[in-house]
Amino acid sequence: MISFICNNKEVFEDCPSGLPVLDWIRSQTALKGTKEGCREGDCGACTVIIGRLVNEEVKYSASCSCLLPIGEIAGCHLVTIEGISEGEKLTPFQKSFYDQAASQCGFCTPGMIMSLTGNLLSTKEFSSEAAIEALDGNICRCTGYLAVKRAVDNVMKTLPSEYDNRIEMLIDNGHIPDYFKTIPGRLKNLPVLKKIARGPVVAGGTDLYVHSSDNLSAQEPTFLSLDPKLNYIKTDNKHVRIGSTVTFAQLRESKIITELFPSLKSFLLRVSSTQIRARATVGGNIVNASPIADITIILLALNTTLRISERHIPLCDFFLGYKKLDMQPDDILKEVSFPVPAQGTVLSSLKVSKREFLDIASVNSSMLIRVEDNIILNARVAAGGVSPIPLLLVKTSDYLCGRNLTEKTIETACSIAASEISPISDVRGSKEYKIKLLQAQIRAHLTRGVKS
Repeated sequence: MISFICNNKEVFEDCPSGLPVLDWIRSQTALKGTKEGCREGDCGACTVIIGRLVNEEVKYSASCSCLLPIGEIAGCHLVTIEGISEGEKLTPFQKSFYDQAASQCGFCTPGMIMSLTGNLLSTKEFSSEAAIEALDGNICRCTGYLAVKRAVDNVMKTLPSEYDNRIEMLIDNGHIPDYFKTIPGRLKNLPVLKKIARGPVVAGGTDLYVHSSDNLSAQEPTFLSLDPKLNYIKTDNKHVRIGSTVTFAQLRESKIITELFPSLKSFLLRVSSTQIRARATVGGNIVNASPIADITIILLALNTTLRISERHIPLCDFFLGYKKLDMQPDDILKEVSFPVPAQGTVLSSLKVSKREFLDIASVNSSMLIRVEDNIILNARVAAGGVSPIPLLLVKTSDYLCGRNLTEKTIETACSIAASEISPISDVRGSKEYKIKLLQAQIRAHLTRGVKS
């Protein structure tokens, strides 16, 4: 039995905890506003809002319900498009979409409204830019986006810059119904009904549910994201330690991470979308073993060590071959850690893909570099999309250390990098194209290191 609140109603559901929330909504309720689109977390048509009780306060975020197992929302507030208004009354975003003709066939509209409402419930500061950013996981195939941007901008102008209570302010302005005020107390009193996990281990599930949704739907997975002991970002000024279930959204908002690596916050915007970043985990990105895993490439450059169950292993030794890991079936990746970089060290991360956002890379790379008086004191380069595994470019890194940063050094480093990689031609580009991409990125990394 799984207990949660769906809109304004307590729910006690006896179903497999691996069932995607989208399937529960579409098959077990009369709530048909949540649409089924790609089932891969790309289109945003199935977006819902999830509220979790944290220290007496409900923290809300938008999520793709097609990749969200229902067991993950036990004890939570599930909000669908039907739950943000009462009767036939339109919210300001719904009315603005109507006034600006921002909806044509309407299939994508509920997901957009939910992403925008989720942003109002979670953003630190209200702005049109942040609201548009929250739509990075929503695709429209017929209306286009200019009308959507106008509709969003018109609403964001009406929001107050100062307020005492966010929920009460949003209620007063018609963005959510009055019942939202009762949710914290109701979640606190909701009985906790635990199910016995007998199925596979799932963290964010943003990749597993793309490939194995039918199989997982009937199972009782172990949800690592529900274990608070695996979710933390901390430092002792010598090392940074990150729990394996920390999400990409948490990385972007972490003061520790953004102070050490200021450019990383903007780079992570190019990793997936708002809905996926709210669930995709650091550990999942590593264990998924994709040759172009975005955070894995960055962590390789940072000289990361993994804590797997009770043993420690360098990340660069973890990948044994394509989708092959130094990991036993019962092992759990618990933590990643890396040394705090010396003062003056720069982390540069680059990604080239067919679409600027919401796409996997043709080639991605990271370089941790420290340059003083035009001498490269330290350099550590990692690349994805150029090998069967996320690759640390050992020879290139060794060559750069201690060299004067000259055009000849850059050209030689690019030549060495080409000898270390083994890209293949595929839908994301030819072998030759990927070699040139990586070489261009290495040049850009070195230039960034000097400018910083």
